[in-house]
Amino acid sequence: MRSPAAAALLAITVLTLPGDDSTEPRWIVLNRIARQALDAKDYPKLRDTLAELRPLLPGNPRILYKLAAADAHLGQQERALAELRDLTSAGLIYDFAADDDFASLRGSAGFASVLRQVEQNRKPVARAVPVSVLPERDLLPEDIAYDAKTRRYLIGSVTECKVVTADGKLFAKSDWPVMALRMDPRRRILWAATGWVANCRHCKAADRDKSALLAFDADSGALLKRVDSPVKGLLGDMTISIEGDLYVSEGLHGAVLRLQATSATLERLDMPGEFPSPQTSALSSDERTLYVPDYVRGIAAMNLNTRAVRWLQTTHDIVAGGIDGFYRYGDAFLAVQNGVKPPRVLLFSSGFTKQEILEANTPGLGEPTHGTLVGDVFYFIANTGWDAYGDDGKKKPDSAPVESQIRKIVLTER
Repeated sequence: MRSPAAAALLAITVLTLPGDDSTEPRWIVLNRIARQALDAKDYPKLRDTLAELRPLLPGNPRILYKLAAADAHLGQQERALAELRDLTSAGLIYDFAADDDFASLRGSAGFASVLRQVEQNRKPVARAVPVSVLPERDLLPEDIAYDAKTRRYLIGSVTECKVVTADGKLFAKSDWPVMALRMDPRRRILWAATGWVANCRHCKAADRDKSALLAFDADSGALLKRVDSPVKGLLGDMTISIEGDLYVSEGLHGAVLRLQATSATLERLDMPGEFPSPQTSALSSDERTLYVPDYVRGIAAMNLNTRAVRWLQTTHDIVAGGIDGFYRYGDAFLAVQNGVKPPRVLLFSSGFTKQEILEANTPGLGEPTHGTLVGDVFYFIANTGWDAYGDDGKKKPDSAPVESQIRKIVLTER
């Protein structure tokens, strides 16, 4: 679930929780101090604060960007260039040349090299091939699931509050937008995470911050069960274990929850303030560890026995923030990363020390969101259309009808 609120945090803004500095998580305190130092143009303080903040938000590219800006203002040219090279080595695109924070670097050979790498990062990487175009326009499709028994692909719509098949047939209706989808093949259940979103065409304002999980019969589409969220916000992403346990993320306020297959209620697994915007989680092969990508902070590993959380420190040329869809593939991990420029699909090595860009900068890719693995093939939704809507959830007046597409990447042919 792409979160506008989370995207704002990537620019170093202020997030607060009830309490004082002694009770707030350290990263929130440092984030606020960094914002104040930036506003005051206190570059020594900004640099020191960001250096302490960086390992607490290891996936956030804006930390590295502002570190480079501070170093450029402080006359630390080589250090600033090294930080910019890390951003470009990660495959990201920025308009460094237009940013006056880097005025002291202009004209240098090192800065020219950075700008050349940015241009390289604009080139298409095309590993995906089109599968089909969704017949209905402006569905704002967020997730896709596959039913091996019926060989159907099921897609959830945010604007129309429904689940449809890839050929456009109605499968099920919901009172609220359909965000995440997961198939439980053993029990023949399609799980849908639903909740109030401003982009919904039929939702009531009174339902804001309400969310629920819905269980549909995978054959008939009949509603079997409803589980309301115990926290406010939006249940936007989820994964499922072999035994049918659901791990669900609330991405607006930040919470990670679990619905055990034998339970009728969701339980919270994390401590408030740990995850500002958790997205689609992935289970380890032994299902003892839950890998949680957070749109703001990066990727965390949660021990499901102790619930202890460890934030993964990736190499400097890997950016792990802005991930929406996240899936384990053998010992590696696939990621749909739409919180950076350019939006892309990536494959991370098992230790998150290497990345391979699988799809980026291709015509019609737009903003991808989620996908599903079917054997060695990754199917994902391209050009979902979130960028055609304003913050108020209304379609922009000058935007054309959005034609979304299913694409696939055959991983064994990499």
